[in-house]
Amino acid sequence: MRTHDFTIGFKTVAVMIVAVTAVFLPQGCRKQERQAPAMSVPREDVYDFHADNDIAMTVRSLADAIKVGEPLDSTEYDFEGVLTDGQGAPLYTDVQGSPGLWKVDVLDHRNVTIYNIYLGDLLPLDLQSYILQSLRVDEGSRIDFTAHEAVSDEETEISVYDCGGVYLRFEVRAGIAPNGIEGPLLNIIMSADPPVGAGTQTSA
Repeated sequence: MRTHDFTIGFKTVAVMIVAVTAVFLPQGCRKQERQAPAMSVPREDVYDFHADNDIAMTVRSLADAIKVGEPLDSTEYDFEGVLTDGQGAPLYTDVQGSPGLWKVDVLDHRNVTIYNIYLGDLLPLDLQSYILQSLRVDEGSRIDFTAHEAVSDEETEISVYDCGGVYLRFEVRAGIAPNGIEGPLLNIIMSADPPVGAGTQTSA
């Protein structure tokens, strides 16, 4: 009788152990997931790069609209996010190591600006060349520009191109992040009208 009681007691304990394990094991797994390594990135922070974000395609689309006299619509063209190169890679990495963000901002029906929001390892001249090549524009289309009161900042480098129906203006200046790291800020202005201060076309 005692053997029978011991067997029942042992089975009862075993069942309790299995039950407790079943209850607490999933919680332990979930706790381990919450403590995932720092390199794991939350889904909302992951950027999907695709051809629609190619800056050359964005610029060409805007240039085509301006050339044909289509009024620029902010609801169609305004954008904030990652712009990429022809290979789908972000144009720069910010000081936090994240893909650099850009903003496309329609100012009015005839003017739009594109600029990087944060500082990083952006190469403005390389990007400028990439954009001009995508528009089939060379240095022969560059026009003289005389700085005026609105853009008298000597720290800003400005170049203007006549792209046949649309004017492209590149403004590059140095910026400093709160942590002291320096980086370039690029502002691309596209307009149906030549900017104030633009003169005659330079020789090729």
